Amino acid sequence: MKKILLLLVTLILFFDQVRNHPFVVINDVSPDDIYTKTQFTLNGQQGYSGYINVDKTYGANLFYTFWEARDGNKNAPIILWLQGGPGCSSIYGMMKEIGPVLIEDGTLKNNANTWNQHYHTIFIDNPVGAGYSYVENSDGYVTDESQMSQDLYDALTVFFSKYSDYSQNDFYVFGESYGGKYVPAISYRIYEEGMKIKLKGFGVGDGLTDPINQLPYFSEYAYALGLIDQNQKTIVEQYQQNAIEAIQTKDWDHCETLFWKAPSAVSEYGGGVNVYDIRRYSSYDDSDIETYLDSDTAKNIFGTQRDWQFCSSQAGSYLYKDFCKSVRPLVDVLVQNGVKAMFYNGQFDLIVNLMGATNWINQINWAGKNDFLNAERTIWKVDGQVAGYARNYQNLYQVFVNKGGHMSPMDQPENTLDMVTRFIENKSFN
Repeated sequence: MKKILLLLVTLILFFDQVRNHPFVVINDVSPDDIYTKTQFTLNGQQGYSGYINVDKTYGANLFYTFWEARDGNKNAPIILWLQGGPGCSSIYGMMKEIGPVLIEDGTLKNNANTWNQHYHTIFIDNPVGAGYSYVENSDGYVTDESQMSQDLYDALTVFFSKYSDYSQNDFYVFGESYGGKYVPAISYRIYEEGMKIKLKGFGVGDGLTDPINQLPYFSEYAYALGLIDQNQKTIVEQYQQNAIEAIQTKDWDHCETLFWKAPSAVSEYGGGVNVYDIRRYSSYDDSDIETYLDSDTAKNIFGTQRDWQFCSSQAGSYLYKDFCKSVRPLVDVLVQNGVKAMFYNGQFDLIVNLMGATNWINQINWAGKNDFLNAERTIWKVDGQVAGYARNYQNLYQVFVNKGGHMSPMDQPENTLDMVTRFIENKSFN
């Protein structure tokens, strides 16, 4: 009887610890929870795909693809790619930006500038509900970065138990747009869990990371580009201020709606200009990738029967209270503790522009802050041509990508591959 009572007390104390510690793994996850693993060939390139269950209670399953480095180097670093949205599929980034096989005008083609040439790459449709990922009960959708990073960390833990040959490889996380939240969140989770995954660095392209310090520069950038006049700028500034005040008062219920009023106004004032790439006066045409990935052909290749869409409004809607929150404190900790960090912005991206990015990056709280602020900006060239500009001190990098929009790897594939290579291999941007 005493043994039973002792066991009950132990269990009560354990569950109390789990309930009150935000970084204790609480989902029922084990290596056997990868219930599919498919080896496939896409346009002559071999890869692996599968599902990882991250929450049995709600049937939450994350879809992944894994591509071994094309050069055959088993010890190469691993790159995890996360798309933005929130709620958009990382398979989009795989087939439109950095993967070994791209789709252009409905035709598959091998990517001469794939990040997979010298690095193993993982693409995970994150959070659950994005892309091919799915959840069987709506209670399984994530509502903040803590839940998202827990699911993703659980998935990575299972992944490396199955692909154990790669569990000791250097690990990098990259993403763009709303990935500016995801990337620091999962990097911080890895750090908090004791770096069992060998995290070396992370990179964010045109990322929404610290909204309160990025918002004020939307009108400034639009005005400098000639998209709005002074009177219109005053109106846009008021929209921005309304969103900033919502952040200051923690009005998370309304902040996302207020956030979008400024970009919508600039697009209207600018005659329909695309705020993700001001060279465009129309939306991106993603019909080819949507048609292909939702086809039976693609589903059979990747071993899934789930429908695919680029961005899930449902998965994204559950993160509406998260939208305006900052993850800069996580970046502070990571940079201060020596994790490499790179933030890059495309020249023609208005929605997450260089001025706003510079404002929050300059406020990262770490020992090298003053030296970073005083670091000389260098001219970055690729094959003798100016690709952009960079500044760096120790483990913190900021890069400006010439002729890039919101998705610089799509617009400047050769140059962004060079950028990532320099970052991972510790090569100067001079």
